Amino acid sequence: MLGAGRESAEVRAGREEARLAFELGNAVRERRLALGLSQAELAKRAGMTQPALSRLESGGPTPTIGTLERLAHALGARLTVKFIDAA
Repeated sequence: MLGAGRESAEVRAGREEARLAFELGNAVRERRLALGLSQAELAKRAGMTQPALSRLESGGPTPTIGTLERLAHALGARLTVKFIDAA
């Protein structure tokens, strides 16, 4: 059993995945709103349903690379990945 204030590696990994999903969803939503698109319009352009896009924007299940590529194209953007030093 872990002491107070200590997390298991599994809990930390889950927390990090949730943070990344939230950041990703927020980035998609911000770009969509900047372009003046509704969720329905973007979903159609990206070949997905509006409810699926809503879940993604809310930090739901992590999308596949293919889904991210379709979203980037639909948003007039290019998908890139980079690693930054941990703080």
